[in-house]
Amino acid sequence: MKRILVALALSLLSASAFAQSADRDVLVTPEGTVYTVEQQTPSESSGVAATDFLQLSIQNGSADPERLIVPETLQAGYHSDAALAYDTASKTLFVLWTHMPNPMSSELLLASYRDGKWQRAVSIDSQGYSNHLNLRLGITRRVSQLQKDGTYADAPALILHALWWESDGHGQEARYAMLPIVDGTLSQDAVEIHSLEEFVGKDETVNKVDENFNPEILRHPAIVSSAMQSSVDIVFGDTEKKTIHRVTLQPIAQHRIHIPVGIGGGAPGGGKALNLIAPASFTADWSGRITVIEHGDRLIFANATDKALNYITYSDGTWSDAKSITLNSKLTVETALAAVDKMVTSQ
Repeated sequence: MKRILVALALSLLSASAFAQSADRDVLVTPEGTVYTVEQQTPSESSGVAATDFLQLSIQNGSADPERLIVPETLQAGYHSDAALAYDTASKTLFVLWTHMPNPMSSELLLASYRDGKWQRAVSIDSQGYSNHLNLRLGITRRVSQLQKDGTYADAPALILHALWWESDGHGQEARYAMLPIVDGTLSQDAVEIHSLEEFVGKDETVNKVDENFNPEILRHPAIVSSAMQSSVDIVFGDTEKKTIHRVTLQPIAQHRIHIPVGIGGGAPGGGKALNLIAPASFTADWSGRITVIEHGDRLIFANATDKALNYITYSDGTWSDAKSITLNSKLTVETALAAVDKMVTSQ
């Protein structure tokens, strides 16, 4: 019945709804399946309660993509900022997004899709007079488990790592949630939510920046790697102190799975927090999603428009000027970003 309703809602959309989307996230599985989630606007005649909803496209090879609506996004309000993660063992796709039932509040919702079926979305964080922006979602499959001799050893555990930028009447900051998945379902009792500032050292220094500095570059927390499968490396900014931090977070299992608070996330043998001064002269008019790529102590911040890929790099303790690559039919965003990535790694 749900699939019938979804198909009906899709049939009622205006043609232009599929041509334009406010934001999207793309994920490619090891099997080659491409998942794309996009924000869409229903036509006035559709009868859909939502002001904006989320559409998932599933592309296998050269076949026409299958298009589905994320079911709970048909509810009234705005649905946006979707982020994807995929578990290869269970072949499960996870979708995290922001739902604003009204302009004065927002919540984070998590749903999963497996074997052609949706699992009902659950609320991760719901706050009045606040907004959740710039979501990112990562995944690890192992956890450091405390042994009887006091040492730690890796053990299987599926954990989602959610990042977002939160603003409310008290200010704005980067936030993090640890989301353990047990038998394909979120273990809600084990969810932990933290300010990412809890994982870096105290420093009250406020760095000086240009009077026209654009703080948008600091509002996009990113998971830059999770190569060990038991920890994630995160980059996030502080708009008050004008700093950028990189920190390693590693869940540990003692009596329960949790993230120890402290520098480096308290990880057994984990990485140390790295604190950088923001690019003081950054005044470029960036808006929308900002991608962050890390290579050791080198960072790339990139922002794409319809016409150009804009980027700035950090290397050897200094920031480059903001630069731009013009896009065309032969030079896509992905190709331009790969070229910038290769340039940085070869330096």
